[in-house]
Amino acid sequence: MQASLSSAPRTERAVYRTIPVRELSADQLLDLSKKMKLSLSKADMAVVQQIFNEEGRDPTDVELEVIAQTWSEHCKHRIFNAKISHTLNGQEETVDSLFKTYIRSVTEKIMEQKPDFVLSAFVDNAGFVKLDDDKAVCLKVETHNHPSAIEPYAGANTGLGGVIRDILGAGKGAKPVASLDVFCFGPPDTKQEDLKAKDVIHPLGVMRGVVRGVRDYGNRMGIPTVNGAIQFDDTFIYNPLVFCGTAGVIPIKDIAKEVKPGHLLIAAGGRTGKDGLKGATFSSAELTTDSHEEDQTAVQIGNPIEEKKVADFVLAAREAGLIEFVTDCGAGGFSSAAGEMLSEVGGEVWLENCPLKEPGLESWQVFISESQERMVLAIEEHNLAALQQIADTWQTEIFVLAKADGNKRLKVWHHGEAVCDLPVEKLHGAPRREMKAHWRQPESVNPKVTVRPESWTQVLKTVLGDFSIVSREPIIREYDHEVQGNTVLKPLAGAAGDAPQDGSVIKVDGSQQLVALSCALLPEWGKTDPHAMGRACVDECVRQLVAMGANPERIAILDNFCMGNPDSEKELGALVECTKGMAESALAYGAPFVSGKDSFYNYFITDEGPVSIPVTLLVSGFGVVEDASHVIGSSLRRAGSKLAIFGSKTTPGLRGSVFAKYTQGAGLNGAPTWSESETWANYGKYYELVKKGAILATHDLSEGGLAVALAEFAFSGKGGIKVELENFPATKDCTMAEILFGETPGRFLIEVAPEHVEAVKAAGGVIIGESTGERWLHVTNRGTTLIDASVADLKPIWQGGLVQYY
Repeated sequence: MQASLSSAPRTERAVYRTIPVRELSADQLLDLSKKMKLSLSKADMAVVQQIFNEEGRDPTDVELEVIAQTWSEHCKHRIFNAKISHTLNGQEETVDSLFKTYIRSVTEKIMEQKPDFVLSAFVDNAGFVKLDDDKAVCLKVETHNHPSAIEPYAGANTGLGGVIRDILGAGKGAKPVASLDVFCFGPPDTKQEDLKAKDVIHPLGVMRGVVRGVRDYGNRMGIPTVNGAIQFDDTFIYNPLVFCGTAGVIPIKDIAKEVKPGHLLIAAGGRTGKDGLKGATFSSAELTTDSHEEDQTAVQIGNPIEEKKVADFVLAAREAGLIEFVTDCGAGGFSSAAGEMLSEVGGEVWLENCPLKEPGLESWQVFISESQERMVLAIEEHNLAALQQIADTWQTEIFVLAKADGNKRLKVWHHGEAVCDLPVEKLHGAPRREMKAHWRQPESVNPKVTVRPESWTQVLKTVLGDFSIVSREPIIREYDHEVQGNTVLKPLAGAAGDAPQDGSVIKVDGSQQLVALSCALLPEWGKTDPHAMGRACVDECVRQLVAMGANPERIAILDNFCMGNPDSEKELGALVECTKGMAESALAYGAPFVSGKDSFYNYFITDEGPVSIPVTLLVSGFGVVEDASHVIGSSLRRAGSKLAIFGSKTTPGLRGSVFAKYTQGAGLNGAPTWSESETWANYGKYYELVKKGAILATHDLSEGGLAVALAEFAFSGKGGIKVELENFPATKDCTMAEILFGETPGRFLIEVAPEHVEAVKAAGGVIIGESTGERWLHVTNRGTTLIDASVADLKPIWQGGLVQYY
């Protein structure tokens, strides 16, 4: 290893330049930002100018690049921390930071109620919750949208690699144990001639590249991909969304960390190159037809085998007690990793020590490159030799990058020349934005949606074939979801291992407690009712965790927001309303936010104007399953069971539903209504039934509603279903369309053994039918047949929906 490191290319001299800014006008400052692709506004550049007026000199290009990365939306979340003047239906209000008001405050209130559950939130790469007396678990989800749009394989590949490093950089090094992925693509049947811009990759190419990128990184790292989701919509043709998440486990004693003066900062792992330049600022700008050519260098190049080595090195160093602090080297490269680690104390950085992939890098390139597979550790200086020995064992290159000194300045040296010298307070003091937003909720009408009884079977077939519903099996099969040997509830189950599940459950080595993972996103809801979408996403995520057997009191969630142009007042208004709704449900359910991320400027300038994605919220979550006997799958187990509906009553409203896509006028009557307090009480009752062993299987009623849930239940291959809807729990004003295909949150379809029926009924469950030995789906209402089809007729429609495209 030493010979390899010593022979690596390094810079021979400092290459940097001074950029005059002190005498520039406001317009000239903005032009400079655009020319250098800094993604800094006119107001930002004015503050930059002020900093260097106070310093009495002009900046180097290194300093401008460091400030741009540090102040980028990706790194500083400036929109979520902005002061927003918001108007809702004509009523004005001021939101003093979306993050503080609707995320951090919610979590702080819940932490007061549950003082021994959340162990860390908002201060590290990921938040930790208590698993047992010795161990904690964490989950982090990131987006890699822009890189995946212009280079799907590499963008998604390094998206997963980056979030795995987030887990390695959480605490003093958490072990990655499971991953999830969530994608939003344009429809795979999009016609090439319908693309309204040149050099745009067809949705099929994006889908195939993204899936394989995530597959190759996760499989080669030996981390199971156990959960996920895919949405398809025309609005994602130009801006696909790629969410990658990883869960980790750590000893509780290794969560706390701190950098102190005198610590050495050691970089470990991959070498530094010209890939990933300006990645953080690139993700903070819109895409255009020129992006595919001009911004290729913003995309990183991944090497999962190198990351596997550095992961084993970090975990071994943690076990040896050598790590004082660790973080990943992601957006902004060394400038962000070292900059954040030294943000309290300051220190000196030596770029000439950095081994390179290739010669000829300039000073700013070495410092901000986002080349992959790199971690930065803080250690006591006397532990360097011991750390080197562990690095040799795991064949990982390490070098001294910096030293903390307590001088409160970030000073970067390159071959003896100071290429950056900034006060840490100014560097991390990005100007606060002030923004305007508005939202007017579309009025609801009451259209009559009439379908002849004999047509409901055909409606079900149509909905089962929708891209929102069809099986993801061809993609799931690309991933190893069994590696590490701890996947208890897999993403597919049933007699043939091809029936859908609501989420996954994994064991944790050395613990009797298990961890359930789930996710929810409903972008169709957000197009017209973002507030309801925020509430519904939280509910669906929590509901799936509860369905699988997690203790409702031991659930934590993450918020990941993506949107188009936040400078559009209407789009920003939708974001505000979505965040409000999300907070409302999270507080009602006692589900703290322990991590999150946002991605803005997901819009594309086409030949016909900008195309924005809808405000899209992904809520992912993890919950503690206290005993392996509590794990509940989503597939019918056997014939001869009773089937029940448990939870909320179905209410009117088809807005945002899959059914509404196919029926004129459906969805105009608004989203369905529900009560969090009522729903939360039902989840507690359900959990008591789980602990009694009263439930054989549970499938949540979500996209596609009851009819789809019944069909998917039967796809297990273990039996058929016979249901009578006369006693189905719904409000009196519900139509048959809303009963069969409505998507009211808070509902479960459960399978119950006959001996437990009375207990389920006593808890509020309503028996609606039974499982049969005949592989058939038969649904009636007061003797009138509504759905009558064999499982053999329905399942191929659902199962084959993506086969021809992937």
